[in-house]
Amino acid sequence: MEHYETIRRYFIDLNLFDSKTNDAHVKRNEILSTRIYIVLLLTIVVLFTLYMCLISQTNTITIAKPTQEQFERLTNKYENKLQCLCKQISIPYRQFMNIQPVFDEICLSDFVSQKWIDYLFYENTSYYFQLDFRHSAASKFQILRALCEQARLTIGDNLEKFYVNQFLSNQLITQTIFDAQTSSFIDSFQMTTFSIFQTLLKFIRNLVISNALFSGAEMLSTLQFDNNSYPYVGMENSRYYQERVQGKFFGCYCENFTICQLQEGIYTQMNMFDYAGSDWSGYKDINASTNMINATFLVRGMFSSCKHMESLMQSTSECLSDQLCLNQIGSYINHSSVSISSFPKLNSSNPARYLTIETLANNLFVGNWILNKSYSAYFASCQPSTCQYTDAQKYSFIYILTSVITLYGGVRGLLAYFIPIIITHLRKKKIQSPPSTAVPPHPQSTMTWVSSVFQHISQLNIFNSYSSDEHEQKNEIISSKIYLIALGACLLGFAIALSQGNQSRTVYIYNPTRFQFEQLNNRSTINLQCPCAKITIKYSKFLHFNPTYHQICNSIFVSNLWYNSYDIWDVSIPCVTPSFSDLASFYFSFLSTLCQSAHDIIYSGLAQIDSMNYVTSEAILENQFNNEMEAFIKLFEQRLQTSFRGQLALMQGVIFTNQIISSKATNVYYNHTKLINNTITVDSYLTTHENCTCGTNPKCYTDLAVCSSNRMNYIKGMYVGCFVVDSVLISTTECFFDETCIELMKSSMKNSSELYQQMYTLNSSAVSEYQINDLIGTLVGNLFIEQWNEVYSYNAYYNECQPIYCSYTVQQTSSVIYILTRLIGLYGGLTFLLGYLVPNIVTVIRRKRHQRAGVSIWNRFGIYYQTTKTKLIELNWFESNTNDEENLRKEIITTRVYLIVFTLVLLTLVFYSSLIDKTINVKVSLSSLSQYQQVQMKYPNTFNCPCNEISVPYKDFLVVSPIYHEVCSSDFIQQSWIEYLYNEQTITDQNYRAVAAAQFQVLSYLCIIADGTIQESLAQFYSTKFITNDFIPFSLFQIQTDSIVDIFQKTLSQTFNRPFEMTQDLLQGNSLMSVFQTNWKFTVLKTSSWSPIYTNPMFYNQICNCGTSSKCTQPVFINNTLVDGLYIGCYPVETMLQSSLQCFYNQTCLQMILSYFGELPKNMTLRVLSVSSQYGIDETIQEMVDRLFVNQWIINQSYENYFLKCQPTYCTYSYTEYFNIFYTITTILGLFDGVTVLLRLIVPLVIYFIFRIFYKTKISNCPLTQ
Repeated sequence: MEHYETIRRYFIDLNLFDSKTNDAHVKRNEILSTRIYIVLLLTIVVLFTLYMCLISQTNTITIAKPTQEQFERLTNKYENKLQCLCKQISIPYRQFMNIQPVFDEICLSDFVSQKWIDYLFYENTSYYFQLDFRHSAASKFQILRALCEQARLTIGDNLEKFYVNQFLSNQLITQTIFDAQTSSFIDSFQMTTFSIFQTLLKFIRNLVISNALFSGAEMLSTLQFDNNSYPYVGMENSRYYQERVQGKFFGCYCENFTICQLQEGIYTQMNMFDYAGSDWSGYKDINASTNMINATFLVRGMFSSCKHMESLMQSTSECLSDQLCLNQIGSYINHSSVSISSFPKLNSSNPARYLTIETLANNLFVGNWILNKSYSAYFASCQPSTCQYTDAQKYSFIYILTSVITLYGGVRGLLAYFIPIIITHLRKKKIQSPPSTAVPPHPQSTMTWVSSVFQHISQLNIFNSYSSDEHEQKNEIISSKIYLIALGACLLGFAIALSQGNQSRTVYIYNPTRFQFEQLNNRSTINLQCPCAKITIKYSKFLHFNPTYHQICNSIFVSNLWYNSYDIWDVSIPCVTPSFSDLASFYFSFLSTLCQSAHDIIYSGLAQIDSMNYVTSEAILENQFNNEMEAFIKLFEQRLQTSFRGQLALMQGVIFTNQIISSKATNVYYNHTKLINNTITVDSYLTTHENCTCGTNPKCYTDLAVCSSNRMNYIKGMYVGCFVVDSVLISTTECFFDETCIELMKSSMKNSSELYQQMYTLNSSAVSEYQINDLIGTLVGNLFIEQWNEVYSYNAYYNECQPIYCSYTVQQTSSVIYILTRLIGLYGGLTFLLGYLVPNIVTVIRRKRHQRAGVSIWNRFGIYYQTTKTKLIELNWFESNTNDEENLRKEIITTRVYLIVFTLVLLTLVFYSSLIDKTINVKVSLSSLSQYQQVQMKYPNTFNCPCNEISVPYKDFLVVSPIYHEVCSSDFIQQSWIEYLYNEQTITDQNYRAVAAAQFQVLSYLCIIADGTIQESLAQFYSTKFITNDFIPFSLFQIQTDSIVDIFQKTLSQTFNRPFEMTQDLLQGNSLMSVFQTNWKFTVLKTSSWSPIYTNPMFYNQICNCGTSSKCTQPVFINNTLVDGLYIGCYPVETMLQSSLQCFYNQTCLQMILSYFGELPKNMTLRVLSVSSQYGIDETIQEMVDRLFVNQWIINQSYENYFLKCQPTYCTYSYTEYFNIFYTITTILGLFDGVTVLLRLIVPLVIYFIFRIFYKTKISNCPLTQ
């Protein structure tokens, strides 16, 4: 109780403003001032402490070289605020993704081996009855092998193209985004790969069928003798009794009135059919052994169709999975020494054995995909250099402590100065009694008051020592004035500096509407980020096409009624082949094929788009969205049209240069010759139209006519070319709009036919993009499209994106409260420093003026040093009124400890404060590329310059130019050279003279197609837009442009080679016969009416036969001299690919060829090729084709042009300020007074207790020492 009373009395009597006066009223004022001072000081400090504890600040935290575990941990906590910069900003897909197809076992089995094909093949295989499995088995399995190989190559090519794609991102993405994006990439790859293969395969199939290309083991028609009226050789359709049984016609199309497949079997009754087909019941004078013939046994799952390709597509692998079925087949193959048991059967439990080959082929024979995507590999390739994230954190204890100390120091001084004055003033009013009558103000009294104020200011002495020395008094007055001016100037300067400082703050708007999003972008906000709720969005959600086609593709002219050729034509009307009735079914079926192929290509492309994901981690503006959509749509449309045109031209070229026989006699006619030994040969010749021949001119044509009573009535705008495909493409649509022309077509039809009744003109008044007399080829080149009718919706995109929030950084000027608290904190330090420095400096300066002259500067310095040393030794800031030496010693020790602790505490707090970093955001105007490069070098990671034009066509900054092989501009691909080599009478001589013109036609065609492919691809390439929000650094520009060009070059080669190779493979697999009879030759064994003319494969080098391989060749000899590099073989195209131009680099060799063919025309000169150091003279044509005859690519990329097109006008960058001298100085000043006061309270107490413990210990030890 006594202690309590002591403490209570202590606080009641506490007087922090004790003036040692005896005046009770002044004493009372000081005690009241003390109480108010303590209450206000504690209240302010407590409230400020609470405020500092409650508020938070946005800090940018940087982690150098984070590990994947660190990144994932940070992602879980700061996913939307984390930014990690990749050291490797361009990463090829192959580094983190791997796709492996698992092929169906049939493509890995012996049934696609050359051994199996050789086992099935027989030199007289075409002699077997058409429905006999052995008749076409070798051809079908060649096609199967080709399809498996092409599927593998297609996947390999697309994988290679896929792997070289660069994943470009300067920021590390999360695993969620990584999985979404890679899944989208893989889905797109699979869809594209399937589509490419399926579309190409279907088109080649239709091209072979519609052009009525003739096979060496034909199913649909047969070359026959007709000796009834006059001997001639002609093509006749084969009929099968199953047609009559089912009431349908056998054909290539599965329709209500046609059948497209017949069961295959083994027909042991014959090894050579005597009449084609099995329906001869209407021919009573023909005793055909094949009439109504039945198979010995049917081969399960094997079917025949109009072409070998179609036969394979309709078949399954059931028999190949059944050993009994294989054994049955093997028992009837007697020409081979190989046993059927050497070919292991397929897995009988594989469900794919019931699927048709067509189904397997449409899936590229892939049963499963093994997909591997490694986020760890991506992370390692990215090599994140730093990770940064912003975090709204509470202030640390140290920061709060320093701030409170700073505030305490300033508030303490202000309250200590103002409170006593205010209390004294208030209590003075209460004590003094005012006069009862008011005295009116007088001007004299006001002037006196003003004068007294100035007098008071002029005599103001803050440092009053109450000295009687007039000089000392003068020093103190001067010091007071300087002190006040310096204090005011410092506070004003700090106030201005603090008001200029900016503070970064991140603002969040959750679930922003489109209007809010656009407003934020219009404000030019810094670091605006609006992450989408859905990372990937299906294109189908916001992009739709509704293409409209030319009306011809919805007309009777593409109806399947044209397939029913037996019921259409009035056969009683005599015609000269080829007439309209001969060609119409194939003409319009091919037109239908073109329409359907165009539709399929577009449908496949649209399905591909619908399945594709638009990857958007953040919402984009409508302008950028529209630019991206326009570029994407234009590229899509051009790609489809270019691809279709290129494939069609390529296939036309392969068919023409190989001079495949058309069963419709558009390019060929026949003649039979009886030799001396009474054997008969059938010669085939290329058709001549007017002034041109199909032997040298693919554009050769004549008018198409309707025959009536031996009179030719020509159809307006319709022509007959070398092939049906040429006939269609060079014709116009004008007849289809003309009533008279339509009536002319109908004149050769049966009036009762459904086609006749439905055939009407097209609508000439319908709005169209095309003219009535436009070539059908023009329509085909544009995919018959009238309008694409594309619609894309930014609203739909934004609604699908659904931004979770928008965040942006704002730069705020310091608030009044912040400036006020900082100034209050600074006030204490400034008053202490200025209060110490100013009087001493003034004293020193004024003392110098009163020192006696004659004292040297060294003496003055010595005196000053001794004085200073003495003062420091005797320095006592805790001086009391006692004269006790022991107490004085304690006070001096306390002072020294205080100074040491004060210095250490101040340095520690200042050092900690200097470690606090600050992110500074800067916006600068941009005037030149050099300015950009200078700033970008300083701030490479945060420098961003938004483009005014975000999409720039490649043509504006990138030029890619090919330099071709010399041969493509030489005399050897000119029409004059080809016509010089061509001789119609020698084309079946089966020597170099027969095929030389065709081979150089191949070379010319390959050069033209290669150049066309490159030019069309370049046009598409140049129209592609380079889309970037921000102007990118030169290093990234180079990486991206190099990647773009690399992908372009790889795509070019694949665009050309894959359809080229597949077309050749399928020509070989279908055993399509060349007019030159270099792969198959006609064999005449019987000459009675309707007797078939058989075919046999050609052999080269005595061991290689064209029935099993198209690559059979033998070297060319002229006058028993080997001609370097030249060959003859199965097909002109394949033979030329294996040849080289070695002879044409040598004048002597060239002269030998010229002597073989005869004298050159007088107006024709030839120049040999010049030797290239880059490629050898023995380089094959195939090697040239693989690079599209390009010897060198010249690539010019202009960073300057990209800058001009991007048009950035301003840039922003940010940097981290790790040490701010202004912040450090203000911190020191702010802490100075607060630390001083605290240590002046704490240090004396600590010293007191230390001495007390020391004395107690000393006293307790005294008895022991005694």
